[in-house]
Amino acid sequence: MSKIIWITSYPKSGNTWVRFVLANYFYNPNQQESDLTILNKIDKFPPYEILKKIADKELKQNPFNVRKYWIDVQKELCKNLDRYIFLKNHNALVKIDENELTNKLLSKAAIYIVRDPRDVLVSYLRFDKTLDKKKALERLTNKNLYCHVSKNNHLDIEVLGSWKFNYISWRDGIKDIPRIIVRYEDLLKNPFLSFKKIIVFLTKILNQELDINRLNFSIQQSAFNRLQNLEKKFGFTESKNKFFNTGQSNNWHDFLNNEDIKIIENAFESEMKELEYI
Repeated sequence: MSKIIWITSYPKSGNTWVRFVLANYFYNPNQQESDLTILNKIDKFPPYEILKKIADKELKQNPFNVRKYWIDVQKELCKNLDRYIFLKNHNALVKIDENELTNKLLSKAAIYIVRDPRDVLVSYLRFDKTLDKKKALERLTNKNLYCHVSKNNHLDIEVLGSWKFNYISWRDGIKDIPRIIVRYEDLLKNPFLSFKKIIVFLTKILNQELDINRLNFSIQQSAFNRLQNLEKKFGFTESKNKFFNTGQSNNWHDFLNNEDIKIIENAFESEMKELEYI
């Protein structure tokens, strides 16, 4: 039975970028020019096709029912013969009514990508033009266990919590699972060094040798302007909205007013200081 390596984050934090690099590194050994379809090598959890078979009607009635199927879906996915599988994830590492998101028997490691919550808010607003700032801010700072359901697919369900809750859940949860926390801002500042840290973390766990040539190729393939051009030319099946926008940090200075900034910094003061955002 294989085990899961989680590529996880709060939404709009660089998860797809990391996923693209890892898909190229682990699933493109011949270093061929890749397009966005290589992301199909790393599915989003929980996969829609499995949920549709086992819980379609139930999830239409109550999205939180997805919790009942988290473990069973992972057991099904882990039946394959590979030693490990990667999964993209935005869910918090939670336990709801004795239903765990995952456990140490099914999970091999976790990569958590974290981004300045002020920039997360700006990125959310750029991505979803129908979402007003007040509503987005409520989602980001919600003290309840916020559950997001896509407008385009009722099976696209994510039990997120707030930015803070999501981060802490993966920082502190399931002690026996090796994890690495990576700041989106560091990926932007020094892609080679930051992605190398991720790959070294994984190669140690997987008992593999680091391949610098493959790493360099994977990072080159994942250059943000290249991803933008691929989306513009071929579209991106995972999103009906423009997905690859600016790929920058500190955009919040130009978009948020003092009241918005104060709400976020007061809500997340301890974690933002820990991550050196304030």
